[in-house]
Amino acid sequence: MKRRISILTILLLTALLQFSCNKSTKEQDFGVSISAPKLIGTPAEKFTPEELQTLRISNSLSFLFLNQIYNSTDSLFPFSFSTLGVLSYIYNVSDTNYLNVFSQNFSISDSQALIQNITNTLSVISEIDSTIKKSTTLLSDKTSPLPTLTQELQIPIPYEGMLKSKQLPFTLNDSTQRKMTFYQIAGTFGLSQNETALCLDIPLGNGNYSLLIIEPKDWDIKTFASNFTETKYMEIIESLTFQNLKVSLPELSLASSFALPLPSISGQTPQSVKSFLLTSKLTLQKPTRASFAVDKTDIDTKLQANSKTEHHHINKPFLYILRGKSSNSILLLGIFTGR
Repeated sequence: MKRRISILTILLLTALLQFSCNKSTKEQDFGVSISAPKLIGTPAEKFTPEELQTLRISNSLSFLFLNQIYNSTDSLFPFSFSTLGVLSYIYNVSDTNYLNVFSQNFSISDSQALIQNITNTLSVISEIDSTIKKSTTLLSDKTSPLPTLTQELQIPIPYEGMLKSKQLPFTLNDSTQRKMTFYQIAGTFGLSQNETALCLDIPLGNGNYSLLIIEPKDWDIKTFASNFTETKYMEIIESLTFQNLKVSLPELSLASSFALPLPSISGQTPQSVKSFLLTSKLTLQKPTRASFAVDKTDIDTKLQANSKTEHHHINKPFLYILRGKSSNSILLLGIFTGR
């Protein structure tokens, strides 16, 4: 009798363990991202398990959107978008065009919980860095056939070099050049480069977020954006080495307006459904001279003193990603074309 009870006990425990494992697998299937945070309570970003799952969905969709934007048009244009804001809008208005595509790839059983998790995640981001100013609003214009979703993001770029500008050539996608406003900044930046791209990671705001600039070497920016994946993003992050560098970069504050296409998932044919226009504005807020207590001569002297430091010029179209340094959470993703 005791032997029979022991066997039944073992079988019951085995069944419970199997159920627990299956449940855990299902929860992890909530998002397919490989780049979003895996741990709760990173040094600066303290997300709940539900918020981490939301970031996994957001990160994954960021690259699926990126791959389709240029595939639905012959033109080249600059753009940027925040997937968290886009997701919040799509679920709030129940945009069936996008929801049907999402349901094929994500296990989202409670859309209201997802909306709340997005709100909570954005609140955590504000607590992490109060210098970041962000907003997402919906505008309905009777003269436009589509509603307009407006996203604005402002973050300080705290480097003395932003106080002094130069007019330098920027090579456009068609190999022609135009003069643009450039700034030369110096600091401890992340660097990664190979035969495909030059990658620079520049801390912004209070240092918990950074601007990852990815400049392709031989690929045109449309082809590069259409083929850049989350796996490639992670490979760059993992290969970054931090060192003292000088970087010359163009004036990055910009605005764009475009129709965000449906993402293509699992090799399906892209759909050209247009449900709304996305207007996005990114502003890198320059420091004031008073914040450094220096004059123009001091800036020139400091830049000359760093003349032996490795110097990189960002002078071709590039992909940029505003990311959490601890978690790799993506706040904004865009393409700078020089136009």
